[in-house]
Amino acid sequence: MKKLYILLFILSLVLISCNDVPTGTSTNRPPDTFLSLFPDSTISPQKTRVKITWWGDDPDGLITGFNISFDSLNWSYTTGNDSTFLLAINGNDSTFRFWVAAVDDKGLADPTPASNLFPVYNSPPSVKFNTGTELPDTTFTVATFIWTGTDPDGNSTIKKYHWALNDTSNWHSLNGSVSSITLRQSDGLIINQNNKFYLKAEDIAGTFSPVISMPDSNKTWFVKEPTGRVLIIDDYSIIADNGTAAAFYETALDTVLHSILDIKVGNGANIPKVRNPMFVETMKLFRVVIWYASRGNLASDNANFVLAQETLPYYMASGGKVFFSTGFPNFLNDSVHVEDFVPVDSVTSYSSGLIDIGTEAIVVDNNYPVLQTGDMFSPDKIRGVYPKAGTNIIYRFPVTPPYSQQNLVICLKNTSSNPNIVFMSVPLHRMNNLGNAQIFLKKVIYSDFGL
Repeated sequence: MKKLYILLFILSLVLISCNDVPTGTSTNRPPDTFLSLFPDSTISPQKTRVKITWWGDDPDGLITGFNISFDSLNWSYTTGNDSTFLLAINGNDSTFRFWVAAVDDKGLADPTPASNLFPVYNSPPSVKFNTGTELPDTTFTVATFIWTGTDPDGNSTIKKYHWALNDTSNWHSLNGSVSSITLRQSDGLIINQNNKFYLKAEDIAGTFSPVISMPDSNKTWFVKEPTGRVLIIDDYSIIADNGTAAAFYETALDTVLHSILDIKVGNGANIPKVRNPMFVETMKLFRVVIWYASRGNLASDNANFVLAQETLPYYMASGGKVFFSTGFPNFLNDSVHVEDFVPVDSVTSYSSGLIDIGTEAIVVDNNYPVLQTGDMFSPDKIRGVYPKAGTNIIYRFPVTPPYSQQNLVICLKNTSSNPNIVFMSVPLHRMNNLGNAQIFLKKVIYSDFGL
C-alpha cells in the first residue's frame, strides 16, 4: 500500500510538470483589428473619394502597423490609422469591400482582418468657361476658349473634355489635362456665318457634365472671313478727325486688299479677351499689320500700348511685319512701353506745342519722300524717341528739346533692309499736306515689307 502511494505521488508530479510552459517558448497572441463602423453594417453611399479609419488592440504587445487590402489578396502595409482612397468605379455607383489587419511589434498579423462594405456613388463633373474669356460679337477665323473643370470626387478624375462646333452630334475629344483650345477655319469655323461652341466634361466612370456653350443661351458669334494680306488695326480715338484718319488709310490702300479691325469702337468690344493666343493668332492671319492711333489726355484718346506690347512681339517673332503710327499721351505713365516692340530705349520727356501746317519733317533716309504737316489737322505735342544702336532713322522733326542739340526722331525702322517694324511717333495722316504720306505708306508695305 505504501508503494502505491509513492507511485501516485510521482505520477502527479509528472502530470503537473507536463502542464508547465517551458522557458523560451513564444506566448505572443495575435492582435485584434477594428474599423470605424461595425462589420457588415449598412453604410450610406459616399462619393468616390472615401476616408476609412481603423485601429488595433494587442493583448500582449504593441501595434506597429496595419496590412490593408481591397481584395484580400493583394496587401499593402501602413503605419497610419486612416487613409483617403479614390475608388475608381464604372457607372454611377458600385460597392467595395475593405480589409485591414493589425500587425504587432513581433510581426504577427491579425488572422481575422476587420472588413466592411463601402457602397459609393459617382458625382458628375462640371465645367465652366473662365470669367473674362468671352468672345467678341465678331471675330476673324480664330477663336480661343478657356475653361475650368471640377469634380467632387477629385479633379484628377476628369478623363476627357468633348467639344463641338455648331453641331452637337459631332463631338471631338481632348485629354482631361487640357484646359483651352484655339480653333480655326480648318477646325470647323464657318466663315461669314454665326457660330457656337459647345463643351462637356467626362470623368473616369463615363459620367458627363452638363453641356455648356459660348456664347451662352441662344446667342452666337459671327466669324468674318479675312480679306487680303494686310490687317488695319483702327486704334484711333473718337475725336474730330477720326473719319479723316480712316479715310486716309482706305484711300492709301485702295489697291491693296485688306481687312479692318476697329479696337476703339464700343470701348474695345472687338478686342479678344484672350490676347495670347487669340489676338496674336488673329494678326498671324495677315502678313502685314498697320496699327494707327492718336493721342490725348485720356486713355481712350491714346493707343492701346498695353495690348500692343503684349502681342506684337509674338506676332513679329512669327514673321509678321508692323507699321505703327501714333502720338503719345500728354503725360507718360507706366503703361507706355513701346520699347517692348520698337527698337528704342525710351520716349522723350519733352513734347512740342502745336505744329504749324506746312512744317516739313527732316528726311534722314533719302529713300523716303518729304512729309509735311497739315492738310486739315496738324500734329501737336510731338514726342520723339531715343533709338537703340544700329536702328535706321527715317525722319527727324525740326524741333529741339531744351536739353539736347538733336532734333526729335519721329520715324525709324529696326533694320535698313528687310525690317519687321516701322514706327512713327506722329499720326501719319497728319503729315499729308503734300500728299506724300500715301507714297510713304506704300513704300513701307511694298519695299520694306515685301508685300
